[in-house]
Amino acid sequence: MPPKPARHKRPRLVFEIGTEELPAAAAWAAARQIREMAPEALRAARIPCGAVAAWSTPRRIVLAVEEMALRQEDAVREVRGPAARVAYAADGRPTQAAEGFARAQGVPVAGLERRSTPQGEYVFAVLRSPGGPTIKALGEVLPALAAGLAFPKAMRWGPESVRFARPVRWLVALLGREIVSCRFADVEAGRRTYGHRVLSPRPITVQNAQGFEAALRRGYVLLDPEARRRRITESAIRAARRAGGHPILDPDLLEETVQLVEWPEAFSGRFAPEFLSLPREVLITVMQHHQKYFAVEDAGAELLPVFVAVRNGGSRGLETVREGNEWVLRARLADARFFFEEDRKRPLEARIPELAGLVVHERLGTMAQKTERLTRLANLLGSALALDVAQTGHLERAARLSKADLVTQMVRELPELQGVIGGVYARLDGEPAPVAGALREQYLPRGALLPRSDVGAYLAILDKLDLLLSALAAGFAVSGSQDPYGLRRAAGGIVAIVLDRHLRINLRAFAGAALAETHPALDPARRSAAIDGTLDLLRQRLRTTLIEAGISYDTVDAVLEAGADDLADAADRAHALWAFRRRPEFSRLYTAFDRAARIVPANFHGEVRPEGLDHEAERALLAALDRMEPLGPAGSGGGAARSSTDRGPGDAAGRYEQALQRLTALADPVDRFFTDVMVMAEDEAVRRNRLALLSRVVRLMRPFAD
Repeated sequence: MPPKPARHKRPRLVFEIGTEELPAAAAWAAARQIREMAPEALRAARIPCGAVAAWSTPRRIVLAVEEMALRQEDAVREVRGPAARVAYAADGRPTQAAEGFARAQGVPVAGLERRSTPQGEYVFAVLRSPGGPTIKALGEVLPALAAGLAFPKAMRWGPESVRFARPVRWLVALLGREIVSCRFADVEAGRRTYGHRVLSPRPITVQNAQGFEAALRRGYVLLDPEARRRRITESAIRAARRAGGHPILDPDLLEETVQLVEWPEAFSGRFAPEFLSLPREVLITVMQHHQKYFAVEDAGAELLPVFVAVRNGGSRGLETVREGNEWVLRARLADARFFFEEDRKRPLEARIPELAGLVVHERLGTMAQKTERLTRLANLLGSALALDVAQTGHLERAARLSKADLVTQMVRELPELQGVIGGVYARLDGEPAPVAGALREQYLPRGALLPRSDVGAYLAILDKLDLLLSALAAGFAVSGSQDPYGLRRAAGGIVAIVLDRHLRINLRAFAGAALAETHPALDPARRSAAIDGTLDLLRQRLRTTLIEAGISYDTVDAVLEAGADDLADAADRAHALWAFRRRPEFSRLYTAFDRAARIVPANFHGEVRPEGLDHEAERALLAALDRMEPLGPAGSGGGAARSSTDRGPGDAAGRYEQALQRLTALADPVDRFFTDVMVMAEDEAVRRNRLALLSRVVRLMRPFAD
């Protein structure tokens, strides 16, 4: 038997945009964009392909596509012509209309097709254009991809006035071994790339797209960000270990560092031990945010007078680099010590009057006014949640001091420390621990970090709720993807904290009470609009959160339609309904309530008259209903807030799921009712009584989900 012919592997595409040094965020965003745009661009060009990947370093954005077809797929276009009755005579011969249509489309009359459409039978011409060589089509696709990259800040240069984050210096475009002829930013694509600017300054010729990464590695460039991340982590741990400690590998700083280097090498440096007298938070912020250094701590989690920095290169001249980094950090820490010592000359309380000169926004007033609002809201929330006197007092005190650190020298120079340094200063001023902790946590959540203290969680909610209510009352709007004042972020923070702590609070009622307390002169229409806008933002963020948790969108929408003023309760209902939907009993329960809901008019009002129930099926359904309890939240129509007796969301959701299970007992009585009873009887009194019976069925479920 002759051997099977070897399958020819389809070539790989590599497209590299070489630039001057890109900002870390711009490099990462460009790689993400080109990875997302490429599949659609190739589909539009009718080029079948395999997996798509993209990477970035400070000097390049790279797209790689596996298994590229050598030719485009044929293009097929269908053109509708005249109606078949016009195109063909009674004996089936084509008429002049058919011949003219075929001639206009460049196809033989015999090639026309007759097809049925909603408008009747018509004649169609199927036009096929053979696909061309992929390498030629890519000459248009690749420059379009490069031109489609968007940057928050872009530069213009060169005769073509191209907009890009940084000037483009070279292009590599290879389909297998072949160069894709294309041009972007007045640069012609070829097979010549560049490695590390210092370690490998000469151009590198890439013979085959398959060997692109290996060629870069020989030029001291690690293209894969995961490889750079791993190298940074391992070398940072080694450098810190040699200095007697372990690096604090902050995830955000690590990710930023990955985008700042092509051939990372970590090294340690030292600073004077006397600076360890500064608060830990100050030291870490100066090192991480200003110098991009990793702080180092010992086995007991105490900071050492050591840092780890990452250079973009090897070990050559490392001592000089180390000394330069130590000198810069020493100056930074000396400034921080000066700010700290100046700030400590006055307590936070003494700084509160200065907040009158700090304007939040011309339509939102000053920080002094915001502080006054937060203090009033703290008292209101304490009453609503039935907090004890001590906790309410701590919340009021934290609200009063919450913005005082904004006028300190430390925050003016290191704005990343707002809230955090307020907590440090409050502790040094002798404020109670819950107050100091709340100041530190008021701006959370940040990422996955949520407030851990009760007072901190309450203050964080009030800070964000005040922003939402005040901004919407002042006429601010959130539209499309625009959110310049962080209103969506504030709503998301409230949702995250409320769900994390399973805090049972009717936010619509509380928002109304809050506006009455803090904006008493607001006219009713604007007050109503501010409350509705706030609840709408919270509802949107809750919907997103629940869907991201794996609950189907239709389940979430059904629950939210029944009400979401109490966020924790709405989440409990969504989790319970989602769990119950996967049980076999769900379909019967759904059918029973759906049949009842469809027949009862939306505006129907009426009570059941037991004496008017003549049929056994009616009496059986009433008896089953009398044994049931509504599924809505207890007290849902009342006060601003209520504390929860549940230990967490699992308890409440579990009870809701059990209640749904109990409701399945209605399935048989409802089925029997619809089988044995004519609901829409001719006698109006009988008909209304039967509708009233079914409306009780609907009311059982409606507070739970639509």
